[in-house]
This record gives sequence, structure tokens and C-alpha cells, in this order.
Amino acid sequence: MKKKLLALSLIAVMSLSFTACGGGNTSSSSDTKTKTEATTAAPEATTEKSEESYQSILDNYTQKLKDATPGLVDEFNKEASEKSRDVNALAGICNSKVEKLAEICNTGVGEMADLMNKSGDDYSKYEEWAKKLQDVYATQSKEIQDAYTSVATGQ
Repeated sequence: MKKKLLALSLIAVMSLSFTACGGGNTSSSSDTKTKTEATTAAPEATTEKSEESYQSILDNYTQKLKDATPGLVDEFNKEASEKSRDVNALAGICNSKVEKLAEICNTGVGEMADLMNKSGDDYSKYEEWAKKLQDVYATQSKEIQDAYTSVATGQ
């Protein structure tokens, strides 16, 4: 039950962060909700299960987010060059790149939820660690959003 509530709250947080890119593409939001639910429901298996901790999950997914960001910024810039005068199209491209980071974050948060359930930890402990990963996601997604702002304003 807690996992479902977490998934719904993450969807709400991620949906709000997507609108920060601009136009707020509503069809993308519904697609994002579906993908986010699927990602949260089926987290990736890792080889570190024997030594799994909140810190190891945070470290692993922080690195994944940091590794993915430069490529996503490059992809945005390439795709945006063709649509530099269409703010709504730029927002859609931005949202699709930020969504990829959200999927990585949600998978990590899902692993943390699994760890909480396996170890019987308090929800507050899980919540503290999940927030740390969400903060990393927010920082990394800002790099994509900054690229959007740069292109959209012509700077």
C-alpha cells in the first residue's frame, strides 16, 4: 500500500517538474504517468543485492543520473536546433529528456522502497533517502531545463 502511495506521489512531483521546461505538454504528462508507474512497479535487478543499502542505491543511481545527463543535453540541443522557433516543440523535447532522468530516479526510489519493505525500516528512513535521490534528479534535470531556456530565449 505504501509503495502505491509513493508511486502516486512521485508521479505528481515528476509531473510538476516537467512543467518547469515551459509549455507543459499534456499528452507527454499522461505518457509519463504510464511510464513512471511501469518503472516504479518493476525496478531493475542489480548485482549488489547482497550488500544493498540506501547509501549504495543512492550512490548507484546518482552516478546513473550524472552519466545520463550530458548525453541528454546533447540530444536536446541536436533536436532543438531544428525547432528553435517553436517554444511548444522545444518544451516537448525538454520534457522527453527530463522524463528519461525521471525513469532512472524512479527505478532507484523503487529499489529503496523494496529495501524498506525487506528490512522493515520506518517509512521516514526510506523517505529521507528517497528525497536525496530526488534532489540529485532535480539538479540533473535542471541542466536539461537550462539548455531549453537557452534555446528558447535565443541566448
